[in-house]
Amino acid sequence: MTRHRSYSDHEIARYVLGLDMPERTADIQARLAHDDAAAARALKWEAYFLGIVDALPVQPPPDAVLDRIRQSLGMDAEEPPVMGEARPAGDNPHAAPTDTRPRHRTRPGPGRLRRGRVALAVGLGVALSLAALALWASLQPPPAGTIVQQPVHLDRH
Repeated sequence: MTRHRSYSDHEIARYVLGLDMPERTADIQARLAHDDAAAARALKWEAYFLGIVDALPVQPPPDAVLDRIRQSLGMDAEEPPVMGEARPAGDNPHAAPTDTRPRHRTRPGPGRLRRGRVALAVGLGVALSLAALALWASLQPPPAGTIVQQPVHLDRH
């Protein structure tokens, strides 16, 4: 059995943050796999750091970073921005629409039902069918009786 060195709480925290040296990462991972106390400390640090990250306000990345990401993905600069990206100066998503026609939501027709509605309809159909079958079986009269054949005794003389 291989013995792994013990790591301090700060070394485990540095590993959880991804700040540890790559040559030490494999040793720390092996230690965490075999030492429940070290694994518990790593989970404690992970929960602590996630709590800090969750408390931070949302900050969109700078345009230069987004441009580098687009280039690495092979995207054109002309593609529309996605959620979190900076918008052009005149593009206000909360501005009143220039089209003054009233917009009405159209209901999907019978051929355009959502999967959830179809699943609900099928489930209700199966449940009603089973209920009808159980009701029909309970309304059938019980069998009239059981026929038992009496043994026949033949006297041999």
